Amino acid sequence: MILALLLLAVVVAAVVVAGQRRGGSAQLTADTGNPVRQFFQYLILAGLLFAAGSGLTGLLRRLLDAAVDPTATMAWDDSLLALYLTFTVIALPLWVALAWWTRRRHRAEPREGRAALWTAYLTLVLVISLLVILSGWQGAADSFLHGPRRPGTLVQVLVWLAIWWVHRRWGRLSTAPGQLRLERLLGTLITLVAAAVGLVTVLGAALRELLGLTGPSLVPTTAPDMLEGLTLLVGAGAFWAVYWVRGLARGPRDTGWLALVLLAGVGAALVAAITAGSLLLWHVLVWLVGDPGAVSARGHFLAAPGQLGTIVVGLLVGWYHQEVLAARRAAPRDEVRRVYEYLLSAVGLGAAGAGLVMVLVTLVEALAAGADLVVGGSAVNALLGALVLLVVGLPVWWWHWRLVQLARAQDPPTEVASPTRRFYLLVLFGLMGLAAVIALLTLVYLVLEDALAGQLDAETLRRIRFAVGVLVTASLLSAYHWTVFRADRALAPEETTASATAGGRQDRESLDRRVLLVGADAPDVVAELARRTGAQARLVVRADDGAAPWSLDDLVGALDAAPAGDLVVVAGADGLQVLPVRR
Repeated sequence: MILALLLLAVVVAAVVVAGQRRGGSAQLTADTGNPVRQFFQYLILAGLLFAAGSGLTGLLRRLLDAAVDPTATMAWDDSLLALYLTFTVIALPLWVALAWWTRRRHRAEPREGRAALWTAYLTLVLVISLLVILSGWQGAADSFLHGPRRPGTLVQVLVWLAIWWVHRRWGRLSTAPGQLRLERLLGTLITLVAAAVGLVTVLGAALRELLGLTGPSLVPTTAPDMLEGLTLLVGAGAFWAVYWVRGLARGPRDTGWLALVLLAGVGAALVAAITAGSLLLWHVLVWLVGDPGAVSARGHFLAAPGQLGTIVVGLLVGWYHQEVLAARRAAPRDEVRRVYEYLLSAVGLGAAGAGLVMVLVTLVEALAAGADLVVGGSAVNALLGALVLLVVGLPVWWWHWRLVQLARAQDPPTEVASPTRRFYLLVLFGLMGLAAVIALLTLVYLVLEDALAGQLDAETLRRIRFAVGVLVTASLLSAYHWTVFRADRALAPEETTASATAGGRQDRESLDRRVLLVGADAPDVVAELARRTGAQARLVVRADDGAAPWSLDDLVGALDAAPAGDLVVVAGADGLQVLPVRR
């Protein structure tokens, strides 16, 4: 386990270093100390911390359980107890000593607190601590609700909560503002998912009781599930309030923030609600007009309360994050929003495509008069499933694809040149082409096999039903998107001409201009400013609280009004201050 955590530390360090180099933030400079020494220092610090936390948790849990129930000592494993003692007696003092020395170095050399490896250490420890706290919290609830009741299960929560709090405070004292942005985003995502799962559990248990799908006794069935979900909701919700309500919701809305809100808060929530709604609708249709089999209504709809709860929670989470985005609806269209729209378009298109495949499969099997059952042992059930996928997938695809095409119609050069749109179309063609080739090979092989054996009959048609469905569906989708791709390519000359015209309006000095931005952290401003003005931009994040959010229109206007040459632009509470400098 310790080796796995150390390996995870290396991965997190690499991700943080790469991400912050790409962001161009100046709080992590190259001269923040010896990176080799820092790497091993923080690696050992993390390993000692995880060992000490595990040992202290195991030892205190056993002592507390033994104090409440003396017979619990009979089940102790001596080898495991020796390991806990070793971690507590050796790893804990070593970690305290190394942490004290690290803190002294950060005070003497504040630049080390802004190093990428220190950010990686804090990110790893805080995220791991949060996961262990939530796991222990849920384990304690399970212990008290289902037994055996061991008060020692709360020790894990208390120990790792202390670790989380100490490192969060340590990070606040030693790092620059925005340096732990990745940890804040991951913490918000983890707690949001956990709180949503808890709310789904609560609603599912309540609906199970209201719909009469519980057992004969309420206490051993519905109540523990509801309390267990409520416990997770309260615990994860408290951390979510710390991460989101008191943190990210008030901070700058950069690319990471938009990715969290759009992709996780809106996109993933809606996908979960759509998936649960599709399954629920299919179960209802199977019960009404399909073949449910020899199953009672209670057995058939046993999963319905959880599906209803997922629908409600998914729509609630999606609606909330849509309202959070209300302030950005008039903002320029960015790649994160494009990723969100194309992703949901792909989800809807995939569902509708699967539905069309199942319709064709069912029709081919009907023509072959086969008796085999396609889905759930019934061709009728398969057809109902296909219709559900079409009914759900087509509106989702049409709505988001309409938004994409409207944006393309309003600003064709920008939308056509979007890497997200190109990636979407190329990946779609690649997947459809691969599916079509595999389906064609399968179809020809099955036909030739039966032909060589002299057995070309209805059974052959039944055997190739899936190959036919995939081949026809892939061909139809490829044909439609090929027309879209050709229309985009037709705009390429216009895009080149427009770019050349825009470049002609800029003199050679403005194209060679270098701009240093000093203000709030917003990596997307650099790329957008370079796209709109042609200047070479770099962002330096202010360490004080005087930075105001960037306004791209104001920034472009300030650069247009400034004299030729290199500039330093400082964003403060009083607006933008433009300073011409010599190279």
